Formats: sequence, C-alpha cells, structure tokens
Amino acid sequence: MKAKITSITVLFLLCAFRAFAQCSTTDATGCSCKDGSSNCDLLPDITVSAFALQNYKGGPDEHAQSEPLPDKGRLYVTSSTPNIGFGSLTVGAVSLWVCGTDTLSTYPGAACPNGNPPAQLVKQKIYHKNGNTMTVTERWAGSMTYHPTHGHMHVDDWTVMTLRKEDPNDPNPLNWPIVGTGSKLGFCLMDYGSCNYYNGHCRDSANVILTQPDFPNYGLGGGAYNCSPVEQGISSGYTDIYDEDLNGMWIDIAPGTCNGLYYIVLQADPHNVFLEERDDNNMAIMPFMLTKQVPSPSDIAHVNYAGNTHLCGNETATLSAPFDSTFTYLWSNGQTTPSINATSSGIYHVEITSQCGAAQSDSVVLTFESATGPAATDVTLCESDAATLSATGNNITWYDAPTGGNVVATGNTFTTSVLNTTTHFYAEDQTTIPGMNVHGGPIDATIGTGSINTSNVRFLLFDVLQPCTIASVWVDASTAGDRTVELRDNTGAVVQSTVVNIPQGQGRITLNFPVNPGTDYELGLSTTSAVNLFRNNSGVTFPYNIGGLVNITNSSAGVDYYYFYYDWEIIGNDKVCTTPRTDVTVSVSNIPAVTLSGLQATYMTSAAPVTLTGTPAGGTFSGAGVTGSTFSPAAAGAGGPYNIIYTIAENNCSKSDTFTVMVTNGVSIDETGNVSNLVLYPNPNQGSFTLKFEVNQSQNVEINMFNVAGQTILTEKIGNFSGAYLKNIQIANQASGMYFLEVKAGNAVYRTKVVKE
Repeated sequence: MKAKITSITVLFLLCAFRAFAQCSTTDATGCSCKDGSSNCDLLPDITVSAFALQNYKGGPDEHAQSEPLPDKGRLYVTSSTPNIGFGSLTVGAVSLWVCGTDTLSTYPGAACPNGNPPAQLVKQKIYHKNGNTMTVTERWAGSMTYHPTHGHMHVDDWTVMTLRKEDPNDPNPLNWPIVGTGSKLGFCLMDYGSCNYYNGHCRDSANVILTQPDFPNYGLGGGAYNCSPVEQGISSGYTDIYDEDLNGMWIDIAPGTCNGLYYIVLQADPHNVFLEERDDNNMAIMPFMLTKQVPSPSDIAHVNYAGNTHLCGNETATLSAPFDSTFTYLWSNGQTTPSINATSSGIYHVEITSQCGAAQSDSVVLTFESATGPAATDVTLCESDAATLSATGNNITWYDAPTGGNVVATGNTFTTSVLNTTTHFYAEDQTTIPGMNVHGGPIDATIGTGSINTSNVRFLLFDVLQPCTIASVWVDASTAGDRTVELRDNTGAVVQSTVVNIPQGQGRITLNFPVNPGTDYELGLSTTSAVNLFRNNSGVTFPYNIGGLVNITNSSAGVDYYYFYYDWEIIGNDKVCTTPRTDVTVSVSNIPAVTLSGLQATYMTSAAPVTLTGTPAGGTFSGAGVTGSTFSPAAAGAGGPYNIIYTIAENNCSKSDTFTVMVTNGVSIDETGNVSNLVLYPNPNQGSFTLKFEVNQSQNVEINMFNVAGQTILTEKIGNFSGAYLKNIQIANQASGMYFLEVKAGNAVYRTKVVKE
C-alpha cells in the first residue's frame, strides 16, 4: 500500500483546510469560478507530472532482459497526478457491483462466479457554486475494484504507461510505435500531498510551477481524501503519487528492443471517464535512454508479408520491414526503402542496419504466374483452306476478339474452319492458384487474464479483405452442450449460422462460413444460445491480421476484451490467373483470277515466235516451246496438243491459266491438193457434227479426235480412198469443252478445233 502520511503533513493539511474554510464542499462563500462568475460547476483538472516521472526516487529504473524475474526487462516508473483545477476530483462508491455482464445490488463477495473480483460502480461528485450556496450532483464514472495485494479499492482504468519510439513525422505521441507497455492500473485516489509540499509536481500548460497562492479554491475537497472504500479523490491544489516501488508500476520492455532513445508516455484517465476542466493535459512525456537492452540484430530483421506467396502475373506483393527512421534497409533486389512492391518471382529478404547492428532477415519466396500471353505462331495458308493453330500454356482458351468476344476452341491446338480471308484469333492462358490455409488471432486464451463468460450478446468484430472461408476456431468451454454460432453483417443481420456441440474443455469447432469482402462483420452467438465460454479482459492487442484475408478489429465490449474464438483457421478462395491474349494471325493468300492470252489454236512449224501475255503481271510461262514470255512453234515441233501455262505463285499458293495449241509440220492441204472442200458443221455443237471433204486421188486417209489432254477419243482409218467423204460424228458421251480434229491424207495433215457446248 502507499507510504504513510507523516504527522507534519497532516498538520500542514489541517492548517491549510482552516485557512480556506469558506470554500468547502458545504460552503461556496470563498470559492471562485473559473469564468469569473458566481454560478458555475467547480471541476477538477487532472494532470500527469513529467517532473515527478523524471525525478521522483531518482527517475525511472531500467532492468535488462538478462536479469531474473520479476525484474527481467522491466522499466519502473512513478506517476504523480496533480489536480490543478478549481474543483475537487471526488469519487463515491455506489451499492452496485458488476460480475461479468451482471449488475448486482448486493455485494457478491470477494470473487464473482467466474473467479474475478467484483467491480463496484462509482459516481463522480460535481460541486456547484451558486453565490454562497454549494450544491452537489453525481454522474456515473466507471468502477473501482478491490486490490488484494494493496488491501484497498482502486479506481479502474486510471493510468496507462507505454514506452514508445518517436515518429518524427507525427506530432502526436499516442500514435508513435509502442515498444513496451504497462498494465492499465487502477489507483487508490487520495490527497497524497499538496502542490506546496511536492514543489514542481503541479504545473500549468506553460510549465510554470503552481503552489497554494495559484489555486483560488485551494483545498476544495478537504485535502484529506484517502483510500476509503466509500469515497476517494484529489482536492484542488493536491496530488496523488504512486511510486515505482509499488506493485504494477512498471513497463514491460519488449525482448529485442535496441538500446537508444525512447519516450515514456503516461496517461491519466485515458478513456475520459471523469468530467474535468480539460481533457488535453492528462499526459506526461519523458525522453529516456535505454542502456541495458542488448538484443541480437536478428531480432529486428524480419519481413512482414501476410498474403499468398503464389500470385497472378498482374498482382503486386507488398513486403515491409519494421520501420524506424534510424534504420537503413537493403533488399535482395537492391531497393533501400522500408517496404517494397514485388512483381516478379524470386527470393526476397532484407538486411537491416540499426543501432543494434546489421542482420539479414529470413527469406520470402514469391511465385508469380506469367504476366504475358502464351507463345503462339502465326500461320499463312491458301484461300479455301483451314489452319491448325497452337499455343503453349496450362489451360489455353481461344477467342475471336482481343477482349470479350466468343470462345471458339479450348486446348493447346485447334483447327479452324475453311478460311478465305485473313483472320485473327486470340489465345489466353489460365492458371488456378489454390487458396491458402492460414491460422491467426490469439492462439489461445493465455494472452492475458480472463474468465468464463455467460453473456450471449458479446462478439468479435472483423473485416474481410478477400473472399475466404472461416473454417474453424478454438474455444474453451466450462460446460458441454450445443451452441448456435452466428455470423452477422455490419447491420447485425445473420448471414450464416451453425449449431455446434462443444464438449467441456479446450478444443476446435468447425464453422465453414464463407465470407465476402466487407467491414464490421460480427462473430458471436445467438441470443438464445448458452455461452459459458472463456474470454480475455487483458493482454488483447487488436488488430489481428490473418494472412491478409481477415482482420479482427475489436470486440463488442471494446479493445480490452477478446471473446470466445481463438486461433481462427481461414481458407482463401481459389484464384484464377488470366494472361493477356496473344494475337495469332492466319494470313490467307488471295490471288486474283489469272488469264493467258496471245495464242491461237494451230501453228505451223514455220510460224514466227509468239509473245505471250499473262494477267496479272509478274507470273511465269511454261510449256513446250516456251522461253521466258515467248512461244516458238518451231521449238515445240510438229505435234500436240501442247499445254501452254501462265502461273502466279504467292506464299506457297498459286493460280494458273492454260491454252492448248497444235503445231503442224508446215504442209497444208491447200498446197498438196490431196484434200479439198473440207467442211465441219455445226461448230460449236451439242455433241453431233457433220464432217465433209473430198480426196482427189486414191491414198490412205486417217481421221482422229483428241481432247485437250492429248488423249485420243475417236479414230477412223480408210485405205486407198478417193472421192467425197460425208459422215455424222457423235461425241455426245464426251464432256463439254474443246477438242481437236485431225485429217491425214498421205503426207498431208489438216487440224482444226471442235467445240462441244
């Protein structure tokens, strides 16, 4: 318990009380209002003395991590909380006690059914001056709890102690990174001494020391508050001191903390439970140099990454290291910032150089799927042909458009329909990444103190960052039985529920609740469900990020409580990675119509060479007697029929036109006179024509017909013939087209074309 107040101090308090007797909790005659009026609330103004923190009993006392318990890694501090306001801080007990979520009107004893001590509700007394009359009102102001080690009541949630690292970019110390914490300690509020006696503890916002003359209502409250179970307080112009030798007055320095400059931050009434003149001066800050912490540099060097290590090619993985403005960073990819954005597969680690030394972190191996489209080859083909296309990849889909469009095929290869124009197809690859299975949140209830809870209106709040499933959680039940676990959205509407039979004791229960991204989901119990599940009321450090999928942010009773569900098992949804589409072009060669001109059907061997003409230009001529673009009957020689061809070739495709000619030996029937009056009619015909001629002298006669391929389709031989020849010739069984008729009489040959329509 606190040190005894000396007789000198008591005498001083009594004298001071008599001197200011006209300003008391029953007489407002000598009291002053802060605003100069005569009608006002006389409010306290609680501060925290930085002077006492720095100087009382020599200031804070640091202990190394290597020391034995209980001093191991502790920083002992002293807190002095002067009241520099016009009124007293007076707290009175009410005959109401809280056990868990139950409020009781009779004292339940030293312990509640859940084993915790009961909290007794308190009210703050507000004194009001109206002229010479003093009145008092009361307002609810939290609770106080019996402290068995100290043997008296403590006003709950009075101070918070933290050790922090300065962030030069943020002027608010409450936002600076915390490297050590002290438990939220309830004080026994009392008039430990006056601002005169503890000179330097009481100061205004300009850091000017305040003593008795600076307090118009000095001693209001009586100057004699103590650790009464009925009423406690701090009078105007007095301070309460809780020194570093008392139980609970320490900050636990986190293992691995480097030696160096930090800041001790003390807050009084952090939740603003009490009504004061000001709430912005309830904090003291003191720079403090740690000299007894000897961490390994490897305690500092680590990479923070909560997501899946297997990613799509268009994703980014943000890797971060512990931030400190005095640290230097060197990542495996050469970057020197506290965090990096990785977009390619590789092994990532960081070397951090701090005042503790340099060390390299463990590695994070990231695998990115391809960010480019699948490899494929363009194809060229002739018109009225089909193409076989191929692409490399895991799961190829073919489309008819660069985005959107229709699926035309799947698989690494596919054969198109017949194409007559150049056509584009688009190949896309897909890879499925299985969702990761991660655990997170407090692993069990050993994070701090707590008890079995019986309230079914309590729950945890969480955000869903990516689609996933809450597969299972760990619980600690004091009784066996069915519980209805509910998942609710931010409006409180039930979106998933399941009845789980939970055995007595500790174990895992299956939920399998699928969830989509959103904020302020609730995981609790139905209002008709039994509870009897363990929950923590200390050691809670929200938020709890689980694999970048879920972030547990708070509880229905605030950040000091953690309800029921520990070691969450989260299974992420499978993710499909889609590459950009690769354009695969099928080029179709469209050669225009080809024509050959410049020839006639029959030539004598003595005829002059003929210049050939092909359309379009640029092709090649071929056939008997052809050189370049010239046809020479003499070079072809007597005979035939000869196919003269003009060809256009492009991209392994070609088109051609053919003209058939006959070449005679140069002797005509008119010159020999062997045959005369040769007539062929009708020509063209339908497959029936008449051949008529005369032979002047007896000789062998031969009649032949050929198709354009040079095949004989008709032949007739007449020996020692002379006179007139007249005959109807039938070629109805032949295809429509051009044919050649040949009449030989002795050494004379006559050839002509016959056209069947």
